[in-house]
Parts: sequence; C-alpha cells; structure tokens
Amino acid sequence: MFYLGVDVAKKKLDCMLLDTSSGKTKSKVVPNTLAGFKELLEWLEKNKAINPQVIMEPTGMYHESAALALADAGLV
Repeated sequence: MFYLGVDVAKKKLDCMLLDTSSGKTKSKVVPNTLAGFKELLEWLEKNKAINPQVIMEPTGMYHESAALALADAGLV
C-alpha cells in the first residue's frame, strides 16, 4: 500500500510517498499548477504507486486545484 502526503503552498506541493511494503519513502516537489499536477501523476505512475491513499494539508484555497486534479485521476 502507498500513502501520498502533500503539503500545500501557494506556489508548490511538497510530496512524500510512503511504500508500506518496503518502508521506503520518496519525496518530490512540484509546482502548484496544472503542469505540476501532471508531473506528480507521472511520478506516481513511474513509482508504481497504484491507488495511493492521499493525505493533503489544505492551505486556504491553494489545495483546491490539486485536490480536484487528483480526484479527476481517481486518487481522492
């Protein structure tokens, strides 16, 4: 199982991916933009993070677009 933690800021998303089967973590920072959301989804696919549980720290309204993009991808 995978968990994706996302710390949201106005300009970026700090992401941490935990693979519970190995206990290993990987991190990635992407822009809080449509291009950044696409980059994040590609990174998850590359790391074979199938259906990760997403934990997102909302900041004002800055999390809304990211949450919608992840939901559209079937993750939230």
